[in-house]
Amino acid sequence: MAGSRTYRHDIRCPHCGSNWMRKDGHSRGKQTYRCGDCQRRHTPSGNRHYYSEEFKRRAVDMYSEGASMSAVARAMGASLTAVHTWVKKSVVGEA
Repeated sequence: MAGSRTYRHDIRCPHCGSNWMRKDGHSRGKQTYRCGDCQRRHTPSGNRHYYSEEFKRRAVDMYSEGASMSAVARAMGASLTAVHTWVKKSVVGEA
């Protein structure tokens, strides 16, 4: 059973902004929390890696020139899932 929902003035949910949190285990050695409002899980430090728009555009251009998604991922040093997401969003954006 999960711990009780408590108000944490030191931690805010990056998804909905709520301060109602409960501890929810560990991920890669860091404490994780579950939001009491949106039920999403996060770590308080939340250091996420973001690719620049230029980087994403180059990857999509490589794919549109005929390279496979896996070849683009290897060449750019990004995950296959990330490349797939960028290509999918670029196709939706063009429609």
